[in-house]
Amino acid sequence: MFRVIEPVEINFTVPARSAAVRKELVQILIAQGGRIKVNDDATILVGFGSNLKIRLLGAALAGIRAMPRDVLVQLNESADETEVSVVVRDTFGFGSRMGFSDKLQKQMYDDALSLKAHFLKPIKT
Repeated sequence: MFRVIEPVEINFTVPARSAAVRKELVQILIAQGGRIKVNDDATILVGFGSNLKIRLLGAALAGIRAMPRDVLVQLNESADETEVSVVVRDTFGFGSRMGFSDKLQKQMYDDALSLKAHFLKPIKT
């Protein structure tokens, strides 16, 4: 009946110094409704969703964006590039009921890919 939700992991490289990338990532995550838990030179940990709202209302009424999850961003600078590693994990505690697990997995991918998409530059032809 319950399915464990596997974490989502993506990596990408940004052609900028890590301080600038970190500042921009923090702004994006706050704008998306995240709560900063850790913000140091190499790590950003942000919480999304509401454990209380999901327990009281359920995912059907509260919406899938209310499911509690953490976004962990780690930065590694080399030369003038920054390697960004994003891990999104479910923090609800015991997985998800059938029917909502796929939607939660998609939301987690959307969380990770929205950060990557922000740094993509369109190719000019």
